[in-house]
Amino acid sequence: MSCAVGIDVGGTAVKLGLVSAEGRVLARAALPSRAYDSFEALLAALAAAIADMGGRPQAVGIATPGYAEPAEGRLGVGAQNVPVLQGRRLGAALQARLDLPVRQINDGVAAALGELRFGAGRGLCRFAVITLGTGVGGAVVIDGRPVMGEHGEPPEFGAMVLDAAGPLNYSGLRGTFEAYACADGFARAHAAAGGADTCDVATLFARAARSDPAARAAVDAVCRRIAQACGTMINLLGLEACLLGGGISGAGAALVDRVAAHLPAFTWPFLLDRARVARAETGNDAGLLGAAMEALRPQHAPAEGASFT
Repeated sequence: MSCAVGIDVGGTAVKLGLVSAEGRVLARAALPSRAYDSFEALLAALAAAIADMGGRPQAVGIATPGYAEPAEGRLGVGAQNVPVLQGRRLGAALQARLDLPVRQINDGVAAALGELRFGAGRGLCRFAVITLGTGVGGAVVIDGRPVMGEHGEPPEFGAMVLDAAGPLNYSGLRGTFEAYACADGFARAHAAAGGADTCDVATLFARAARSDPAARAAVDAVCRRIAQACGTMINLLGLEACLLGGGISGAGAALVDRVAAHLPAFTWPFLLDRARVARAETGNDAGLLGAAMEALRPQHAPAEGASFT
């Protein structure tokens, strides 16, 4: 059976899956991203996890945050959520250790590829996948291909400025999409709504379902910001759908329905009638599925990320 290992590197967890060419996850593993204080420790843990999954993978695909320059795969900008990867060549190092072909791709682009092949993006011409978790990422797909820069630069959804008077982020921008809609953004919204304690996003949605005032206000405020970003992209590109993925998308209808309720406030009515907000069908697996499919892509096919073969 043709299969590859897909690795999705997030700010909280590194998810691994042994994936068949048909998109079936045959084995899984997960590592806590912040448990490793050095690049070498994370590299060794990844190699051990891949070995423990068994099977006979033909290749490995890695989805990482930020931009890995194509020639060497060195991770530059955008890796602030996984500091041990900053400036490092994870793909090349893992290939040398495993003696398997490795391809490296941006995590948002990988999620879009996963949805395009196996999820809610099937049959769509123009859509965006927005990943919500420790950070905010994603990609736009038009005519079956993710939109990227001349040298493979991925889009940076999280850097979209939604309020120029908002909080300052790590790159010097104020009021960014990521600042409002990442996991910490939900926590800040809860505090601003009078929440007396700190809780994770899942707990916040559970409290909102029980009509806790501060939790409901926080969820509504963040969902309005997500709708603002979705409406902007729909207006700009005439998208058919904005698909919400990442760990926060586990909230399901409680997230999607609230975003959809705010969407008319930010979207030209003519385009609103032709667009929808939905949950990414592959859920939190989108990134590892897309990374695995990139690893199995024939060498002559157009590349989406860096290859070390």
